[in-house]
Amino acid sequence: MQPPSNFESDIPVRIGPFRILRKLGEGGMGVVYLGERVEQFSQQVAIKILHPHLFPASAEAAIERESQVLAALDHPGIVRMLDLGVSDANKRYIVMEYVDGIRIDEYCDLQNLSIRRRIEMLLHVFEAVEYAHRHLVIHADLKPANILVTKDGNPRLLDFGVATVLSDQMTADNSAARYTELYSSPEQQAGERLTVASDIYSMGLIAQAILTGQPPKPVAIGAASTGLQESSTATSAKALKALSSASLESIAMHRDTTAKGLISSVSGDIEAILAKALQVNPQDRFHSVQEMHDEFRRHLFGYPIQVRPSGAATRMRKWIVRNKLAASFASVSLMVVILTSFGVIYQAMDASRKRQIARDRLHELVRLTDVLAGDLYESVHGLQGGEKAQAALLESAHRTIDQLAGEEAHDPQLEMELVLEYKKLAQLELRSQPDSPAAARQAAEDLNKGIALLSGLPSSEEGNARKLASELTSFRDSIPKR
Repeated sequence: MQPPSNFESDIPVRIGPFRILRKLGEGGMGVVYLGERVEQFSQQVAIKILHPHLFPASAEAAIERESQVLAALDHPGIVRMLDLGVSDANKRYIVMEYVDGIRIDEYCDLQNLSIRRRIEMLLHVFEAVEYAHRHLVIHADLKPANILVTKDGNPRLLDFGVATVLSDQMTADNSAARYTELYSSPEQQAGERLTVASDIYSMGLIAQAILTGQPPKPVAIGAASTGLQESSTATSAKALKALSSASLESIAMHRDTTAKGLISSVSGDIEAILAKALQVNPQDRFHSVQEMHDEFRRHLFGYPIQVRPSGAATRMRKWIVRNKLAASFASVSLMVVILTSFGVIYQAMDASRKRQIARDRLHELVRLTDVLAGDLYESVHGLQGGEKAQAALLESAHRTIDQLAGEEAHDPQLEMELVLEYKKLAQLELRSQPDSPAAARQAAEDLNKGIALLSGLPSSEEGNARKLASELTSFRDSIPKR
């Protein structure tokens, strides 16, 4: 309904203690001006001059009485009502705090706020709405234009409760002027009595617009509750997927993400929360704004929400998300355990493999030294170049046994066999060159290496090691010093 054509033509320069500076905007109930207090102290205010055809003069007492409830609302997220009266030109007006800010949806897009940052801002709005509801005040005209964000990033709610204070004074013909149809609840459009559920529905539409970039669509609503139709708002993810690539990319960019990331972010929890708030029947919505607030907060901090069933896998995934540090430590610890276990197994396998290789090589060495001590040694003795052949065989045997003795992953049995081979090599050295000082020194060195290996055997082999060490020591001491 349009105001009379001369509504703004006779706006006074001054209303009460305030001077009119300039027009700020216009809504369903009137025109808003920036005013400045000219008495006592300086103060800028917002003055809403109500359309005179909406409210009869007889309603003044009731409006004055109910406005006292609104003036008592004291919350940092709610713009306070400072005064209410009638001008000399018989124009009813409301004086409120002036907020220098921009509407919440525009602010979020200009700042390219992420989905998380937008939810954090919405939580502050929910807290303000819940505060008013606890004081038995319904807003009844919640919309992005009535939520301004200041330069320091704090959202403030305008016109809180003005519509409900004035609603009883309106007739059926002008009641539609008291709310913004696009963000109103089905029962509000049907002209039914309002409850907190109506504000919850409006907050659901606001949250949907801010988070998904999808503003509400006009819905044909019947005149009675029996004629209410289903909301035309599709699920968030489905609505986003139906957009063109350019539109989807633009919405995602303003949310500091990609198209795929946006769809993933709003799917699941956010979709379920919005669906609960936007139920056509009021009794099917959240019972309070606090419940809606708590669900968004659970999602924000990684806890399972209550309106969406979650299995063990979902609860575990959310636990990991909200406990990233603990999960990281747990993952690292688990990985360490796995890798350590794998390493131990691998080392055990590797050690077993090495032991088997060592045993195979040792057995070859045993056969070689046995041959050296037997027919082969004797067969080359006395032949031309025979001494060189014997020396080459011994040198090869020394290299092999020294290499085996220097490798890790030996077991006691293998160590004992190596000690015996050192003893056998010492005997061959002395046999090959009975009168050679070099052969005597090499034999003594071989025996010392064997004794050293015995000292490293475990206590379980102490008896055998002591006995063999005594034999090697006696053998070494019996070698003539030359």
